[in-house]
Amino acid sequence: MFENEHDFRKLVQGLKIDAEPNPAHRERLRRQMLQAFEQSGGQRTDGRGQRTEDRRGSAEPLRRPSSVFRLPFSRFAIAAAVLIAATVSVWGLLGRGPASFQQVRLATQKMPWLYAVVSRYQNGEVRTERHWYNFASQKAYGMLDDGGVVGWDYAEGPKKLSYSPRLKAVLMSDLAGPGVGAGSMENLLSVFAVFAAKDDVSESTARYDGRTVRTFEVEKAGSGLAVGGKAGSLLKAVVRADPRTRRAVAASIEHRDGAGRTLAREEWVMSYPPSGPASVYDLGVPATAALIDGRPQRIGTPGEEPVPVSTPGPAVPPSGFRLVPVEIRLPKPMFAGTPRDARTPNLERPRGLRPPFLAPAGTTNVALGKPVSSSDPEPVIGNLSAITDGDKEATEGSYVELSPGPQHVTIDLQQRCDIYAVVVWHYHRWPRVYRAVVVQVSDDPAFKTGVKTIFNNDIDNSLGLGAGRDLSYVETYEGKLLEGKGARGRYVRLFSHGNTHDDLNHYIEVEVYGRPL
Repeated sequence: MFENEHDFRKLVQGLKIDAEPNPAHRERLRRQMLQAFEQSGGQRTDGRGQRTEDRRGSAEPLRRPSSVFRLPFSRFAIAAAVLIAATVSVWGLLGRGPASFQQVRLATQKMPWLYAVVSRYQNGEVRTERHWYNFASQKAYGMLDDGGVVGWDYAEGPKKLSYSPRLKAVLMSDLAGPGVGAGSMENLLSVFAVFAAKDDVSESTARYDGRTVRTFEVEKAGSGLAVGGKAGSLLKAVVRADPRTRRAVAASIEHRDGAGRTLAREEWVMSYPPSGPASVYDLGVPATAALIDGRPQRIGTPGEEPVPVSTPGPAVPPSGFRLVPVEIRLPKPMFAGTPRDARTPNLERPRGLRPPFLAPAGTTNVALGKPVSSSDPEPVIGNLSAITDGDKEATEGSYVELSPGPQHVTIDLQQRCDIYAVVVWHYHRWPRVYRAVVVQVSDDPAFKTGVKTIFNNDIDNSLGLGAGRDLSYVETYEGKLLEGKGARGRYVRLFSHGNTHDDLNHYIEVEVYGRPL
């Protein structure tokens, strides 16, 4: 999020701080945010990580391999702290509105888990993280989109575990007191007050994802932050909360330059599942990964022996929560590479092969063989049943062609399901871009109530469902994997509005990965 420590310090030092009623508390918050940045890995990745030998058989303790474990998106921890603090404290900051500070805080902390899907958009790239926060156990976990995993434990013996899939190793490091993580939530509830004075917050009621939410917006001009080597002039944060449950449902943070152009932005979608991980090993870290103790240790002190370090093994929580790779069988590639279509604005930059997607054990394609209906009941080519028949090849007889204009297909899963991901193949014989792609989940077959949108790149609202901010993408044999963002429902509906080759709409296959409720 920030180019370097100096940028972050400039922001914190330039904040308007309410000196009443407890200036000492405000100053302590200021120091904690600086400390949080330092703990989250403020140094930049140099890309030259040196391999650290596994020396568990040696009497000499391992030294800290700092250059190896600089996770590229570790600064997300700062955004996590600020945004989650914002969601549960802004009413207390305002001193008015539908819920008090104490009510919102208690409503949030009563939930066993907070799950957040965080998408970062910058320079045509999209990076996604998945976060779990457990208030009772004072633990937090994060999954990076490159397979990296981070765990923060703020209970007894505060520590951080960072897994590098490239090195297949876990680094254990100290957490020096309260910082960014579930255990510091009591302090984080007030962080938003540091970032915005009382008169900086704009409060309103709005529609979001088919429901009414309370929206709180903050703008910080002249932040002086550099994003991607470009100077940022405006920092904008928006928090959306359910007025009934008084819990956050979404948030966003955006950096703009002096001309108003967006340099980078993050979109957060929150939900509250009944269970979560008990350790980093529940998030796909292999039990065979080497453990490197990077905590400071005494070496060569007379009369003292190094303290043995136990190797934490995979922990299986009572709930049975554990993520495993989902097997997604891919069709034959039909063209080499991923050409960039210059005619399409807001186009996602290709990133190479998709890493494995992890979901709870027992996840399957719950859409396989399920009935499909459409706004075009008589397709130009093919039968609607082909969309869920398991055939993903871009060959004759394997796809469905719908009429020009806005069209949609609806899959009836025939039972309510937890939905972890949707993978869609429109037509990957050529590198096309399909326009106005929107994917929604609902228990209502008419999609009038209880609708959750998990993807929307309809930037000009041509479908009338609301303007989307997701990026357009080029069709490939991998299909487009869309994170479920905590969605639950029986019906999955997919929209499109033509493509860059013609005005027709196509589907080869749609897979919905989930588990029946």
